[in-house]
Amino acid sequence: MAASKDEREKPRGEAQILQFRERSSSKPQPLRQAPSDDDTVEPLSTGALIKIALLVIFLVVGGVWLMNKLRDIGRLEDCAMQGRRNCVTITVPGRNQ
Repeated sequence: MAASKDEREKPRGEAQILQFRERSSSKPQPLRQAPSDDDTVEPLSTGALIKIALLVIFLVVGGVWLMNKLRDIGRLEDCAMQGRRNCVTITVPGRNQ
């Protein structure tokens, strides 16, 4: 690659002024439109919808269980921090056993 005469004479640290070129067409280019949803997107199958519903139900049930467990542990911890000794209920087997 041969450099032009002007480029060879300039030291490397100097800035170079670039010439502005106008576009050949004066009208703006139209924006590309996204394909319509009717043509490209297929509806979810029944099996996929059932799996999504089961996942949501599992997450809700798991969240409720976890919140109840954390609330019970918090109550037990509050009771123990107050110095009480009867925080946990103890089940005693019947006399027949």
